[in-house]
Amino acid sequence: MAVKKVSREHAYKLGLWNEREANRSGLLDAEELEIPCWRYALISLPHPILKQGLSILDTAGLNVLRVEPELTLSLFPSAEAIIFVLATDSDDTSCDLEIWRNYINRVRRDDQVSVAVVMNKIDALWDSASDESAYSLSVAPQITGITEKLGIDKQLIFPVSARQALMAKINSDPDLLEKSRLANLESYLSDSVLSYRGQLSKQSIIKKLVFLLNKSLSLSETKYKYALDQLEEFKQIDCDNADMISKLMAETQERQQVYLLSVEKFQASRRVFSVQAKTLIDALSQEKVNLVIQRSKQELTKGLTTYALKQNIQLLFDDLREVLLEAVETANETQELVGVIHRKFGEKYGVGEGEVKLFSLDQYQFELEQILTEGETFRSSLKTTMTEQSIVVKKLYSSIISKIRDVFYQANQDATEWSDSVLLPLMRQIKEHKKQTESRLHMLRKISNSNRRHC
Repeated sequence: MAVKKVSREHAYKLGLWNEREANRSGLLDAEELEIPCWRYALISLPHPILKQGLSILDTAGLNVLRVEPELTLSLFPSAEAIIFVLATDSDDTSCDLEIWRNYINRVRRDDQVSVAVVMNKIDALWDSASDESAYSLSVAPQITGITEKLGIDKQLIFPVSARQALMAKINSDPDLLEKSRLANLESYLSDSVLSYRGQLSKQSIIKKLVFLLNKSLSLSETKYKYALDQLEEFKQIDCDNADMISKLMAETQERQQVYLLSVEKFQASRRVFSVQAKTLIDALSQEKVNLVIQRSKQELTKGLTTYALKQNIQLLFDDLREVLLEAVETANETQELVGVIHRKFGEKYGVGEGEVKLFSLDQYQFELEQILTEGETFRSSLKTTMTEQSIVVKKLYSSIISKIRDVFYQANQDATEWSDSVLLPLMRQIKEHKKQTESRLHMLRKISNSNRRHC
């Protein structure tokens, strides 16, 4: 992607300076920054679908795509839906088909991305004397042709007239709006994108709620069971038997000592876990990733030949993959330590039982491999071979490496969140154990004091 250097103040005025992002990229102290020559304008419109949270990126046209492909292609992997727009009044070009086959089809294999085709300018087929059936007959062959060329279902091809839809909305003409067939496309966007996004949000919220509810339910059941056991025990106590009460008080005080010991053990285990958790978080830190990236960047700029450059890019990809693999090993060790801590407290002190919140880097490994596959296509392409090396390095870092940084950043955030919360349920159980012991001791003291007064 074409870039230019500007001062940090100028980048800030353009809305392209973010302190947190700069810190992640190791650019916090930079006096000058590289910003893209091409940028997207942000436009807000009062449309019902947009109000529901849909964001639409109108990507660059084919003329710009040839000059700045990353401006469009870099957005494909993160898109929830791709709308491929063709004009009814012109033939599909080889460039159209190349973009579809080489880029959109690759993203289309992902079940999480919806892909549809829009046939715009259907008003070119209209004849004022023609009826609806005549129009359908004229547009049907074009739909069939697109289906065969692109290998897409007819249900995902939407003939529309954007011009007529605009005129209909300006003039409040419902008949013309219906004729433009824009409503079909809007329904598709609402059903396929917003509905799917809502399902993902619900699943994420439900998963978290189920985990929290299970923990709360388990704790409540434990408290209830203990209360019943304690009530049954107190019913069987001979209040006139001072020796029995003294014995029970001694046992409870001994439990208190066990609790104090468990707290000490927990604090020690927590310190060990904190060290291991820090190792995990550091393994995914931007500092570690930037160290690999900056070291490789120096090697990339030293390469005298295109072959050497491509080899160094491959080494960079291998190094970044290795960084995540090392983090996976550390995550497994950290998770194993959490399991050991829970088992130890369950066996020795009767707390720590229940489901342990798991942490996995599988999703980030998958995302990284997707980006590296994209990077391999970039590395081995003829265009990369024919492009000046400094431009290749800039494009590599502005697209592929930038995405990889985002993957590690999100993994680091998730690891931090998990590390902060994974031992909280165990801590709550230990505190609840303390309350139960103190409550039992309090009741026994009341019984003992009551007996003394009666004496």
